[in-house]
This record gives sequence, C-alpha cells and structure tokens, in this order.
Amino acid sequence: MDFNLMTAVSAIWPKVWPILTAILFFGVIIFIHELGHFLTAKLFGVKVNEFALGMGPTILKKQGKETKYALRLFPIGGFCAMEGESEESDDERAYCNKKLWQRMIIIVAGAAMNILLGIILCIALVGTDELVGTNTVARFYDGAVSNAEGGLMVEDKIIKIDGKRVYSDYDISFLMQRNESGIYDFVVERNGERVGLDGVHFDRRTSGNFSYDKDCVISSLSAKIKKQGLEDGNRIIGVNGKAISSQKELIEAIRADEDFVIDYKVIRNQGEVEVKAVKMNVATVLDFAILGEEKTVFNVIGGGFRYAASMSRIVYISLFDLLRGHYGFSDMAGPIGTISVISDVTVDETTSSINWGSMLMMMALVTINVGLFNLLPVPALDGGHFFFMLVELVFRKPVPPKYENWIHAAGMVLLLALMVVISASDIWKLISGRGFY
Repeated sequence: MDFNLMTAVSAIWPKVWPILTAILFFGVIIFIHELGHFLTAKLFGVKVNEFALGMGPTILKKQGKETKYALRLFPIGGFCAMEGESEESDDERAYCNKKLWQRMIIIVAGAAMNILLGIILCIALVGTDELVGTNTVARFYDGAVSNAEGGLMVEDKIIKIDGKRVYSDYDISFLMQRNESGIYDFVVERNGERVGLDGVHFDRRTSGNFSYDKDCVISSLSAKIKKQGLEDGNRIIGVNGKAISSQKELIEAIRADEDFVIDYKVIRNQGEVEVKAVKMNVATVLDFAILGEEKTVFNVIGGGFRYAASMSRIVYISLFDLLRGHYGFSDMAGPIGTISVISDVTVDETTSSINWGSMLMMMALVTINVGLFNLLPVPALDGGHFFFMLVELVFRKPVPPKYENWIHAAGMVLLLALMVVISASDIWKLISGRGFY
C-alpha cells in the first residue's frame, strides 16, 4: 500500500507542483497588499479585528492580543478587517473615527505596497541580467527587413512606436506584439535629432502552432490549431493548393501566405483530407539587437524603475484595448486562469524546476497589475473607497455611510458575478484544452 501511494504521488507531483508554486506566488502578492493596509492601520492606531489570507471557510487561525490571524480555504483574495470600516462605531480606535488623511493613506497602502514590490522585483530582474538593456539599436541580424526596407539604423534611439513612448527595452517587445500587422511607425533619436520613420516593415512568421519532422509529419499541436481540424500524426502534403514534399517547401509555403489563414492537405488514416482556413498564431520577428550597458548600481536601479513604469502602463493600455474591443471576453483570465498561466510560465513540469527569470517577471507584472487595478475608482475596490474620500475632501463632509455602503455592496456583487463568469470560462478553457495563450 505504501509503495502504491508513493508511486501515485510521484506520478502526479510534476502536475501538482507547478500549481502549488503558482498559488504560493499569488498568496505572496495578496499578503503584501493586505500587509500594507494592516501596517498603516496599526501605525495610526486603528483596531484590526481580523487579518486573513484567502476567502471562504477558515482552515487555520490564531487569536492575537486583539487581531485574529486566519488562513482561509480559497486562495483568491484576502482582507484586513478594521473596526468601523463598513459601519459606524463608537470605538475611538475605529477606522471611521480617524482623520481623513489617515484613512486615505490606509486605503491606498495596499496598492502602494504591491507597486513597491513590483519595483523591487524589476530592480532584481534587471540585476540578474549580464547587461542593462536600453532602447538603442546595437546591430541588425542578417537579412533584417527593418534596416534594408524600413530605414532603421544602428545607434538609433527608439523614442516611440505607433505613437506610444518607449521607456525601456520591455516596451519595444510589448508594443510590437500589440500591433499584429508587422508594420510600425517609429520615432527615433538620430545624431541628436528626432526622425519619424513611418511604415517600418518587419518579417512575420508563424509561432507556436505545431512542430513537424523532415517528412512534414505534425507533432505537438497547439490547442488553438487542433480545434481547427489538424491532428497529431497528420502528414502535410499541400499548402494553399501547392504540393509539398519537403520540410523546406513547407516552411516557404507558410511564410509566403500574407494573412496566415492557410488551407492544408494532409494524409490521415491512409486518406487525403483537406483542412481549410486554419488561422495560425503569428509573431513579428524583431530583427535587431538592443544595446546593453555594463551594470552599475545606478543604471540597475534606474532600469528597474523604467521596467516598472513600462509594466504599469501595460495595465492601462490593456484596459483601454479591452474597452475598445481589441480584446474579447475570451482573452480575459480570472484567478484560475492566472494561476494556470503562472504555473505554465514559471515552472518546468518535467523537472519541477523554477525558471527564476520568468518568475520574477510574472510576479512583477501581476503585483503591479493588482496594485493599479485596485486604484481604479470602482465601487468595492480601494480606488472606489478613495473616490468617496476625495468627495469628502472637496465638500467637507462625507457621503452618508448607508448610501456609500449600498454602492460598495452593489459593486462587490457585480465584481463577484464577473469573477464567477470568468472563472467558469477559465474552467471551460482547461477542460476543452483551449489554453490561456
């Protein structure tokens, strides 16, 4: 029995370990956020009734001198419950009885701690690289299209891409991924002057769709491509009506397609099958290298702040893109999806080893995202509470508590409903094998 149990544990451990790592990762971010509220509340003498990680039923608890510390079942949030936070209280140490400026600091402290953690992680991330990245073109790779046809030159300092300011090398990759056309408008600094380069072309290639051997037999299909009709073990014999007999011909035929929506002919079960209009994942090829600087204390810290600024802007650019319809509902991910992506990106399932570079990057991006999202003026979020405090500051009197509580309660209901719907979508993606990226 013991042997069978150990065998079962050994079999499932590579699957479970990445998920546990992602939950711990998420827990650290939540803990830092709630710790910000907790520490500033204690600083201003506010009574904290409970400090909890997770939501739902309590699984572990410890009663302190005045605060109950609890670990709850579902690792999707946490809270710092202060006396007089959601209702009136006669206790002089109640949150509601503190000065306005103290309450304002307490309410934004969670988000501030998340952003501070993100900055520290970005500095650590920059410090782990051999060189500190810049936004200056160092050299072009062989056959570079952006140099030969687009006019980019060595030593150009990239100032803008498609009208968006470039603060770090991280911005370059993000802004180019955001535009899927392969054609970009650049503003560069060249010989002390700003130069506009419109319509700079880059090579576009399919990425992460499937692999194939020298006989053009498909393996390792992505979930997105599998849903469109291709299968593992299919041998490709035609692309867009053109016969294919070698790996070289296959590569050339795929690259020659302008919109990367391709008609395939394959051998399946000893018969020929046509699979039409397969939409491929496409990536723009960055055909130049960025100049790297030797590390110093100052440029590592400066580089970390620039990375944090870049990640902060990504949150709002992505939000605006979502509101404009650039992304659909299916592109959103909730706690389940976030944990799945974190585990996929940061942990190698076969070796159970952590990719620390990816871990730092993902944690910095998520914690900054959490901090800035919480500052949005949305009811039930920290930013919603802060908005009512601004109203109080301007009009010299607070909004009646019962009305404010109703608004926050309605906001909480809507947020929870949205979370349920997105979580259901996350579960469906896992069950159907569609994946999150």
